[in-house]
Amino acid sequence: MRYAKDEKFVYGEFNRISLGSKSPILSLNVDLGVKGFLKSNYNYQKVKLNVTDKLFFGYLGSFRYTIEAGKMWGTVPYPFLFIHQGNETWGYSYSDFNAMNIGEFMSDEYASLSVAHYFGGLFLNRIPLLRRLKWRELVTAKIVYGKLNDRHSQVMDLPSFTSSLSNKPYIEASAGIENIFKI
Repeated sequence: MRYAKDEKFVYGEFNRISLGSKSPILSLNVDLGVKGFLKSNYNYQKVKLNVTDKLFFGYLGSFRYTIEAGKMWGTVPYPFLFIHQGNETWGYSYSDFNAMNIGEFMSDEYASLSVAHYFGGLFLNRIPLLRRLKWRELVTAKIVYGKLNDRHSQVMDLPSFTSSLSNKPYIEASAGIENIFKI
């Protein structure tokens, strides 16, 4: 389920693109596995809640945050767990953890927070030659904390390249410049 009050869209022939909403966007995903139903081998329940919003501060720029939490009940092999999204490309991803490898961390319950502040040229526009480049500065931070119960390893061993977030959060922070190539 997804709730976005007064959300606006641009429609194409085959898809639609969200222009966002002035209110927070709430998403709730529920997965249910029933052993024996359509030849299923596992009995589990999986719930994920996501809240995303963008706040505008006028001259100081804008701030975007995403809060997410998920929990799983039941015993399943690792592909059914929450696999935290890593990014191994050179490009920056707003939704993935950019310093995390793909499949590096898995959880059966977790909470995460992602924040980004876009200054919109607040600092670089003060420098005369840099003002002509129209670069925009931003800072971001992402954190995820989760747990992985040992009961899942009874069904299938975790791959050697992955681990649990038990007893420690994964945190990454960055500062950067946007609009370098005017795209």
